[in-house]
Amino acid sequence: MANVLIKGIVLDEACAREFARAASHLEATGVTSTADAMRTQARLHRVKSLELQGKLAALGDQYGIVFPNVLKSIP
Repeated sequence: MANVLIKGIVLDEACAREFARAASHLEATGVTSTADAMRTQARLHRVKSLELQGKLAALGDQYGIVFPNVLKSIP
């Protein structure tokens, strides 16, 4: 279960970063409406990542395990 949560966190954070990068690029080129949509997607993925981090923390608390900060592994 922990591995599934960790993979989900990493994936959602990576997606959030890519959407944020795309939004920044689009904003710089004047495509603001699409940039806004990309930022919305970035936020949704960040929220999902936070939810999964909470679930991982709860799982760790339930079993007395401290999981490493998986966000440090994301480039």
